[in-house]
Amino acid sequence: MRSIDSQIAPAPGRRAYTRARSTPAVYPLLTHDSPTCTIAWRQDRAYSVQEFLRSVWALASQLPAKQYALNLCRDRYHFAVGFAAALVARHISLLPTCRAAEPSQQLSQRYPDAYVLTDHDETEITLPQLRITEHVGGASGASGIPLIPTDRIAAIAFTSGSSGFPRAHAKSWGSLVLGAKALGRQFDLSSHPARTAVGTVPAQHMYGLETTVMLPLQWGWSLHAGNSILPADIRTDLEQLGSPAWLMTTPIHLNAYLSERTMLPGLEGIISATMPLARSVAQEAEHLWHVPVHEIYGCTEGGMLASRHTADGDLWTLCHELRMKHERDTTSVMGGHVGAWLQLTDRISMQNSREFLLLGPNYDLVKVAGKRASLAALNTALSRVNGVLDGTFYWPDQGRSGNGRLSAFVVAPGVTPAAILADLRKRIDPVFLPRPMYLVPTLPRNATGKLPHEQLETFADRVRHSARHLRG
Repeated sequence: MRSIDSQIAPAPGRRAYTRARSTPAVYPLLTHDSPTCTIAWRQDRAYSVQEFLRSVWALASQLPAKQYALNLCRDRYHFAVGFAAALVARHISLLPTCRAAEPSQQLSQRYPDAYVLTDHDETEITLPQLRITEHVGGASGASGIPLIPTDRIAAIAFTSGSSGFPRAHAKSWGSLVLGAKALGRQFDLSSHPARTAVGTVPAQHMYGLETTVMLPLQWGWSLHAGNSILPADIRTDLEQLGSPAWLMTTPIHLNAYLSERTMLPGLEGIISATMPLARSVAQEAEHLWHVPVHEIYGCTEGGMLASRHTADGDLWTLCHELRMKHERDTTSVMGGHVGAWLQLTDRISMQNSREFLLLGPNYDLVKVAGKRASLAALNTALSRVNGVLDGTFYWPDQGRSGNGRLSAFVVAPGVTPAAILADLRKRIDPVFLPRPMYLVPTLPRNATGKLPHEQLETFADRVRHSARHLRG
């Protein structure tokens, strides 16, 4: 058995199992008050803190002597055990947002000194694989709380690729812990008893990691082990939990639950992110489920930066520990879990030192006939058209080809393009009306509801080719 030299807190016991005393040098893996606390739920099965820690230590001793752990576990509990074991073994977790064959192969070439942690068959990647289900559950032995150095690189997270090829960002353990603490303070979680975090976003996504893994670990909550998305499955998950829950989700998923009038028993709060949430959707959700709906603004580079109660208005409130400044055409944040000044890729209008309006990404400005508009604003207008379930404006080659004409792909069963254009004409300047408009059954959104740039380009080429073929 390979030795593991991370510091640990005392083994669990009623008196010894106190919250690990943090210093500027280390933070504990978790902050639960007792080894018998529930740290995860799977259907009607509860996992205790002690069981979790034993699995972590047992798995850490079996990991290969490599530098990177590519964590592809779909089950959130398996992911958490693998993530923690990699931390203990001083390995860096790679957290890709896309599981497609080509990106996976590119990742394995970029990080050859890596192995895969998985709980299912991975046929598209050639790296050595360790099936985590064979090492979780029934472990005995060490169950002390690991104390992880603050400056240790815990993970490399990747952007979604909505503006191009996914970019890698290293995340220290300290930044992840401080981000989780900031998240809890932003929503005043210290005034609530321990709850369960249920997520529809993969744990590999920065938003999913923060809200469904790091938040439970650092606030004494439990996490839901599953990866449900469908309305009926989410309802069943909530019915089987042993404690009230918060749902960490996206506007795409919220719209699906609202359209089916899904009941969400035991829910106490909702957090949404990854794309703007319409105020009407937030208001409808609060009316149906009688819980507050909050929205997070953040990025892979900095994690959560601000939040808003969407039903109340458009203003975002910056996290307490952060500072924001605006110079010329750029906005930056610093402090807390962000650290040094970080330049944001979004256009922001500061209203005061704590509040701001989000105007959209810098890269989504389009210019047609001398006029400028934001693709985000155009997409918002499109989403408000009667009968439109989903849709996106598309700017070929981001205008680089010299063709400034916008097109659009719209999911609107039973609605004609003429009707959509007539409604849209009331909402946007006519120069930005999409020509042509394509009615499609679905859009190629990923698990977080985003449209990665490369997938959207491929999708657009396929739809346009089919349209030309039909015209003869």
